[in-house]
Amino acid sequence: MLSGETANGNFPDRAVSIMAAICANAEVGTNYYQVFDFIRNFTEKPMSTREAVLGCAAKNVLDVNAGLVVVVSNTGIPALLVAKYRPRVPILLVTSVPSVARAMAPVYGVVPYLVSSLPSSRSVVQFEVLMEKALLHSIESKLLSPGKEVIVVHGVVQPEADGIPMVTIKVAPGMAKPYLHHVTEKTLSLRTTAISLKDVMVYRVPPRKTKVICTLGPSCWSEEGLGKLLDMGMNIARFNFSHGTHTDHQQVLDRLRSVAMGKGVSIATLLDTKGPEVRTALVRGGKNIELVAGQEVVLVAVGDKYTEWEGYKDETTGETKIGISYAKLCQSVKPGNRILIADGTLSIEVLEILSDTELRGKALNPKSLGPRKNCNLPGVHVDIPVLTPKDVEDLQQFGAKNRMDFVAASFVQSAKDVQFIRSVLDEVPGGKKIKIISKIENEAGLINYDGILAESDGIMVARGDLAMEIPSWKVALAQKMLITKANIAGKFVITATQMLESMVSAPLPTRAEMTDVANAVFDGTDAVMLSGETANGKFPDRAVKTMAAIVANAENGNAYVSMQAFIRDHSSRPFSTLEAIGVTSVGALTDCNAQLIVTLTQSGAAARMVSKYRPSVPQVVVTADEVVGRQASAVFGQYAFVVGGGQTDLEVVEGGVESLVEAAIAFARKKGLWSGEGVGIVIHGAEGVSADFAPMMRVVDLGLEEGGGEGSSLLSRSSLPRSFSLEA
Repeated sequence: MLSGETANGNFPDRAVSIMAAICANAEVGTNYYQVFDFIRNFTEKPMSTREAVLGCAAKNVLDVNAGLVVVVSNTGIPALLVAKYRPRVPILLVTSVPSVARAMAPVYGVVPYLVSSLPSSRSVVQFEVLMEKALLHSIESKLLSPGKEVIVVHGVVQPEADGIPMVTIKVAPGMAKPYLHHVTEKTLSLRTTAISLKDVMVYRVPPRKTKVICTLGPSCWSEEGLGKLLDMGMNIARFNFSHGTHTDHQQVLDRLRSVAMGKGVSIATLLDTKGPEVRTALVRGGKNIELVAGQEVVLVAVGDKYTEWEGYKDETTGETKIGISYAKLCQSVKPGNRILIADGTLSIEVLEILSDTELRGKALNPKSLGPRKNCNLPGVHVDIPVLTPKDVEDLQQFGAKNRMDFVAASFVQSAKDVQFIRSVLDEVPGGKKIKIISKIENEAGLINYDGILAESDGIMVARGDLAMEIPSWKVALAQKMLITKANIAGKFVITATQMLESMVSAPLPTRAEMTDVANAVFDGTDAVMLSGETANGKFPDRAVKTMAAIVANAENGNAYVSMQAFIRDHSSRPFSTLEAIGVTSVGALTDCNAQLIVTLTQSGAAARMVSKYRPSVPQVVVTADEVVGRQASAVFGQYAFVVGGGQTDLEVVEGGVESLVEAAIAFARKKGLWSGEGVGIVIHGAEGVSADFAPMMRVVDLGLEEGGGEGSSLLSRSSLPRSFSLEA
């Protein structure tokens, strides 16, 4: 529902258009076969004869690939029952009752077709005429394609289906397009929830498993501000190298590590590269260029001279030139392409390529354009290296030198880009251990995603720039696809941009923002990111606390068994020994109602295989490597327990497996990761300590392992009624 957007907003019609586009595109990504089966399976049996028949009408849409359902009714009830099963095509309700037609306005898929009266019988010729008119109306309204099969629901004797309904199949007038069977690869994602009234009403939730990343900036980089972010649940600190100098960032980094040490916590750090941005040049005399809709402009590819070249508008002749920093602009675009400037607030259509450095375009909307505004070229492969000289210096002279944990690489377009970033990091001391997060924020990144995913350590769904490269209403589809593929590959994934944007200036987010964050958790994200909310916002610590509360509560609604089965069923086989232990341990966790997982790992590989299968309880990652411990901050459910006192080899840490497991369980109890009751899953080496090479799994009584006397018997949790939901 739109509220202030249409009641008081500046763009009410545009708001409606965008809302409609978002809904229509989301429907494209729905797996209607699974939705139908899910609703039918969970409907109480035996169902009424009427519902049985009308449910079959919805199923017939899938069976014959029908283009429309027509329901004849003066009560609207048959249309409601068909709509219950979510057919993927419109439901045309033919009725002579205006109030019934109006009542269908909020119902999924139902489009009313109001007639003056219905025929007296289904067998008279007037009924066939009515059906013909209804189908022609549907074709004219673009609800139905000519020649497509149509499912018609009517009565056995009377035309209305309000008594005993009957289903027939007709063919729409006109010539159908030849049916060509195209095999289109789709990423099937399964989002399941299992929610009880207690989950909604009780405020206490289990320990949070989804991680929170905070962008540092003026609002939070004091010692007090950083301390508050740590207290509220920040797991990773993001340093945005689009702004600031090395000296500025160094001061904040030193301050952060000092505060963290004082609090006895470990904090991971992420360097986000500026990347190969395309920007406009300067403007003559510092005066904005005033553009009007329909005005022709000349874009000049000035390359590196954009910091000195000045654009202008001649007030006498109207001649307008705008400099662009992308030197290969005229070789990359073609007539018909659009160039988006200043976060898309100015759109220019390319009309003609004038030379190697100039093109003629048309402004599609008015804009007062200032200097050095960002540019996006949707659908165009931008021929710029993924790392600029500045980025290379940032990575080698700051990131590696300061032993940062992650680099988020901007505008990654191919697997070769990731390989190049890896080579740049590997050249310098401290670079080899830095994990690469590829930001997917352009069309090339989407097209080449499988290769990028294979080469990357993690993925960031960078929704801001992505919404400039593809229609913004398709970003939700992209997000679901990117997260699902990362889950199946066992790579951690971060969802970013405008998650709690309103908290830049308000103490509470909008309900839509809260739902957006929760849906990212349901989609399978490992981490969520705050940008301006913590960097420049008025309530940075409150934003972190709110984000942590939202994701923790969302996790409580996940149907983990279904998620685990889905990831297992779609993972490539045969499994490695390590992955086999990972999936088995998570299955055993469910079977014996375990309360904790303890994984002993040198490199973090064993722990990542466990996290891939989304355990419903925290996983304590026992390692001697501080870097591995910090990098656990990006992965779902992992809590690092670093041992060894400076010794980096887990195999030679004093005490052996039993001592480390006991210490890890005590650590988990102190952190509040388990309640002190029940059993746990322990994964370690069959011969050595680390589970990374020859893993084994066992179940232990947590109370006994902790040294807590007699321990506790395993008591099954009381069975609570839960409402399951499925989105596929």
